[in-house]
Amino acid sequence: GKDFRYREAVGFGRSPLGPVLAGGMAAGLAGLVAGMSFAPSRAVLDRLLPDPGEGPGEDARRNGYFRIEIYARTDSGAMLRTKVSAHGDPGYAATSVMLGESALSLAFDGEALPDRAGVLTPATAMDGALADRLRLAGFTCHPERYRG
Repeated sequence: GKDFRYREAVGFGRSPLGPVLAGGMAAGLAGLVAGMSFAPSRAVLDRLLPDPGEGPGEDARRNGYFRIEIYARTDSGAMLRTKVSAHGDPGYAATSVMLGESALSLAFDGEALPDRAGVLTPATAMDGALADRLRLAGFTCHPERYRG
């Protein structure tokens, strides 16, 4: 809808070192953007940065995790928050679990799927059946009412 907003954030903890780490990451990203903007520095960075398709190592995939918080307001004005988290690198390990469980839900949960058609998000297409499968695979999902 017209009030849709999206934001991503990276947490660095609450220690005194958190702001320093956040500043370092911001400076590093700004330097990367600047470096990729000019052909000579882009040529050097192309040799230093990972090649397309080259992802994190096994330890990073295994030890990674993600946690997201989704905030929504219903038409009646109720505010909701859902916290979703899982272990495993979100770009590789956790994503492959989500894809696999989505395929299994489509293949085996036909009676439990909503009667909908069209271009749908996985949550809309598979609803509770997919959420149940993801919980069994180690994902957590905690919906709650929220007071902003």
